[in-house]
Amino acid sequence: MVKVIITGTQHISTPNLPRNSRHTFIKTKNFPTGRYPIEKLWKPLSSFIPWQPIWNSYEVIHSFNRIIYTNKPWFLTVEDHLSLYSNPKNQLESTVYPILNNRLALDNCKKIIAMSNFAKFRITQKIKNWDIAEKIQQKLTVIHPNFPIRVNHAKIYDEKQPLQLIFIGHHLARKGGIVALRVAKKAKALNLNIKINIISGLGIGAGKPTDFPDIKKYAEDLKLLDLDNVNYYKSLPNQQVIDLLSKSHFQFMPTLQDSYGFSIVEGFSVATPAITTNICALPELITPGENGFLLELPLNESREWKNWLHGEKLQTEEYWEILNGTYEYLAEAALDQIIKFLDRSDKREHYEYLSAGALAQAQNVNNAEKQNELFDLLYTAAAN
Repeated sequence: MVKVIITGTQHISTPNLPRNSRHTFIKTKNFPTGRYPIEKLWKPLSSFIPWQPIWNSYEVIHSFNRIIYTNKPWFLTVEDHLSLYSNPKNQLESTVYPILNNRLALDNCKKIIAMSNFAKFRITQKIKNWDIAEKIQQKLTVIHPNFPIRVNHAKIYDEKQPLQLIFIGHHLARKGGIVALRVAKKAKALNLNIKINIISGLGIGAGKPTDFPDIKKYAEDLKLLDLDNVNYYKSLPNQQVIDLLSKSHFQFMPTLQDSYGFSIVEGFSVATPAITTNICALPELITPGENGFLLELPLNESREWKNWLHGEKLQTEEYWEILNGTYEYLAEAALDQIIKFLDRSDKREHYEYLSAGALAQAQNVNNAEKQNELFDLLYTAAAN
């Protein structure tokens, strides 16, 4: 049995760790504890600070989105290239950043785990001119996030029931909740028998990726939460979310920015196909017509939404027009895809095929049981 320190970005650690490991995990606390850990002062400091509790002995470290300064065997899991230190602003950063990045080339850094091919692509692009690029490439591997598989067969489509969609995401606009609400409005106007469940803390506006900063722009869309074909939940216990996913025909996540899409895989674990966009890692999860449908957005060279603006441009009326038009386009495209499905004479058989494809994706790529054994073997080998 190996004692493994778990450190770094906590929200991505659970789906990227073994679920029933034979090893012991020691999860770290921020230093100092509270709302202002040392990394708020300067991000690289978190790579040097001793972990709490420091009195526990351990053999291996598994870090998430954070390079660690250590002589112990360690693994790094990343969701994008942002865990690498770059673009120094002063002399101190110019000195420290290479020291930390060079830790990735040392022998005690056992693997750099990208949680998607998209993440691997982004890291490869980031390091292509580095002196240690080849050594990093040799350690770079893809291991997808994992979830327990909760069912063992595809779902059956009941044509007598409303078509149920489910949107899950705290960031309402970024992940596609605005699009979901507009789909509900359009479906109601067409007398389509469609119900949309929305689970969201309604995080929206300033500070949310891709969002327009002024929340007043979203006022009319937020009123659509009161439509009679929308069921809104601010939050639900995880088991109730899984139950709703099981009862839904499609997951609906027409997102503008998402490094992976954990909720998509959770839906696959109960054989629920998905409708989402073609950005980032999502095309790795969705094969159109096999386990769901992709809504096409224009992409940049980094495989992100091309029209996402940053900085002061976020606050311009021009950007709101881009956003508003994109929400509308995605709502129309999604509704068109849904209508095409509803108009199929073989939709019962086709839905069962899509559901089986969703389950197969979870079983073959995101299976917690398979990943559990893989990680346990990696930790054992690193400790010996």
